[in-house]
Amino acid sequence: MRQWPADETLWLRENGAWRPRAARHVLCALAALGRRGRYAARAEHEAKIITGPVSALALPDAEAEIRFVFRLTPLGYGEAAF
Repeated sequence: MRQWPADETLWLRENGAWRPRAARHVLCALAALGRRGRYAARAEHEAKIITGPVSALALPDAEAEIRFVFRLTPLGYGEAAF
C-alpha cells in the first residue's frame, strides 16, 4: 500500500484517474466511506484507505486527503459535479 504523498501520480495513473469520470469516482470515495463504483474508501485507525481497480492509497490524515483532492482536481471539489 502506498502512503501519500510519495507516489500519488503513480496511483492515479494505475487507477485510471486521469479521466474526468474516474476522478469523480475517486472524489466520491473520498467524500464518503463505502463502495462507489470502481473505487471504495474505508477508515483504518486514523487513516482513510482508498482502493481502486489495481492498488490502494493510504491518506493518513485530513490534510493529506485535502492535498490529494487538490492534486487530483486543481480546483478541488468545485471543479466538476460528482
